[in-house]
Amino acid sequence: MEMFTYDFLSTLTGTVTATVLVVEFLKELGPIKKIPTRWVVFAVSEMIVIITSIARGNFGIINLPLYFLNGLLVTTLAMGSWHLLCDNLQSIAVNRRIYMPPSRWKTLK
Repeated sequence: MEMFTYDFLSTLTGTVTATVLVVEFLKELGPIKKIPTRWVVFAVSEMIVIITSIARGNFGIINLPLYFLNGLLVTTLAMGSWHLLCDNLQSIAVNRRIYMPPSRWKTLK
């Protein structure tokens, strides 16, 4: 089974997935930690879009505006999917907590 290929990376799903994965690992590194995550996501998505285009032999200077727009689209979708995932996980964690009346808190100590 192939994980990532340039054919997969040339799709919207592939580019968004790769962007989320790369940013997740890069955002905690020293100098990158100081940069707002939104800009890191944008830089990574643009790099993936351009590198994939070069690797597939489709790169052209005339396509730079399209690469820019595609990078913005990937940035928006990557950030949105990450927020959606985090919000859902947080709500699941909150909903799964067991309610215990304050009168029983002393017995847990």
